[in-house]
Amino acid sequence: MGQDSTAPSDAVPSSKQPPLEKPEAVSLRTKIVLSFWAVIILLGLPVWWQTTSIYRASLPLQDMLDWAEGLNTPTAIPLHLWLSAPNLPCSDAQKLVQDTQRALDDLNEYPTLHQRLHLVNVGPDGPGTGSKSETRGTRCGEDPASLSHGAPALKILLEPTQDGFAFTLDPVTATARASIAPGIGVNVAKTLADNLHALFREEQIAAALQTVSLSSNSQNAQAFLKSQPYDVVTKVEKQINRAYKSSPEFHLTFSLLTASGAPASWEIDGALRDHIEPLVQALSSIADFEITTQVQLYSTLPPTIQPIHREGQNGSFLQQNDLTAFVNSAEWPLAPSIGDGPTLNFILYVPAKDQIPLSIEGVDGNSWLIPQWGGIQILNPPLLPHPVHVNMIPTYLNHELLRLPFKTFASQLLSLLGVLHPDDSAQSRPLQLQLDAYKRLSALTLYLHAASSLGSLARLAQRLSNIPIPRHVAELVDDSIANLKACCDFSLDGRFDLALTRAKTAFEDSEKAFFDKSMVGQVYFPDEHKIAVLLPLLGPVGVPLIVGLLREAKQMLSRRRAAKV
Repeated sequence: MGQDSTAPSDAVPSSKQPPLEKPEAVSLRTKIVLSFWAVIILLGLPVWWQTTSIYRASLPLQDMLDWAEGLNTPTAIPLHLWLSAPNLPCSDAQKLVQDTQRALDDLNEYPTLHQRLHLVNVGPDGPGTGSKSETRGTRCGEDPASLSHGAPALKILLEPTQDGFAFTLDPVTATARASIAPGIGVNVAKTLADNLHALFREEQIAAALQTVSLSSNSQNAQAFLKSQPYDVVTKVEKQINRAYKSSPEFHLTFSLLTASGAPASWEIDGALRDHIEPLVQALSSIADFEITTQVQLYSTLPPTIQPIHREGQNGSFLQQNDLTAFVNSAEWPLAPSIGDGPTLNFILYVPAKDQIPLSIEGVDGNSWLIPQWGGIQILNPPLLPHPVHVNMIPTYLNHELLRLPFKTFASQLLSLLGVLHPDDSAQSRPLQLQLDAYKRLSALTLYLHAASSLGSLARLAQRLSNIPIPRHVAELVDDSIANLKACCDFSLDGRFDLALTRAKTAFEDSEKAFFDKSMVGQVYFPDEHKIAVLLPLLGPVGVPLIVGLLREAKQMLSRRRAAKV
């Protein structure tokens, strides 16, 4: 009995196997795994695709690049000039105009703003009188109303004289008189052509410089610049470099800064009315101007600027190398920019009483220009006697004291805007001619800037495939291209007012398109950053789902094999 109850010592216990899963449990687990993946595939992936996909509106990339490279730019933009000769024989007038045009073509082959002469039929009082009667009873020249182009850049009255040839510009309007001696010959035509060429040469040079700077298709402009006198090209280039780039909007800030507590006020309204507002009104068709004024008392100079006193000389002096550091940016309330357009600063500085008169050593005059920033004028007001104290600085600057400083500010304003003014010209250039030239250059510059921005946007869209291109950006691009085309058409017709309007609109649209916030932000968040952000999130979630799916697939295969056996 004891032997029967005793188990063998070498017996091995059998391992306990888990119970077999019920078919219902297997089916439930399979449904759970498949339901997770169904949600991922049918709901998760579409939502992820919709929320992470980048919308890229269709852009005319090749057309944009063509505009930037100057392939769509007109090969020739004429500058129309009207000549009238009511008191000259018609045959002589026609021959003179033809010979002068040939001489102009020989002097200059650059097609942009190239002079095109038109003999027009006007009254004996000169161009623009509107009279259709002819003193000699014959019609000589074209009817101005029948010409398809816009207003001429210059109206020239040819009149007979017994003296030698003379070319005189009107001091106010864009008109001129050319006195022609009897016996019209080739020499007279060449002399007239030389005067006209010199009158518009700097404008052509400025246009060529802008084309070289902003367009890749500038072989003609480069060849033209090489053919011009080096000193003239250098002078025009300096005038362009010290000016602000063309803009549809400018802000003018006039500041009275005093080293002491006086003067505390100035007659700024009258000074602006007499010297600045006429210019602003004349330039209103080119750009919008906003004027602000301010007064800052106890405006000290920077610590590095110390006026020096010379023994035996009255007052104090600034050294020329101090002028570049004259502005105390840390303490003077000079805003760098207000709104969309650039800000031009004009400072009238009144030194302390012990420094009056303050002048610049070795320089005639107390004003200077800071390129692409503004102008500064030092004012040394006359000291007023005081019954008790010593002479005092006046507390108020009247209109007479502000007359010369604001005449200087007006000249500096034109320089900062880029209005060309030949300093060494033999005769004074009328302001109207300068403003008309600035209008044409502004239209050309804004046109080139807009085309360049479109090209930059096209290259950006091609290089970065991950940035979105909203629909409104595509609309801005289309509008900009349409305005560029209209600008070209109006320029060919000599309607530079309309060309400037279209160029400004094209420039604004191209800038808005290129600097759109939704595009700029995506540039700094490429796909590599997205992967780095999503992997830590998807890893813990995705691994169990994938492992579960693989395990379920393996078990399904095993069950199918077992069923076959």
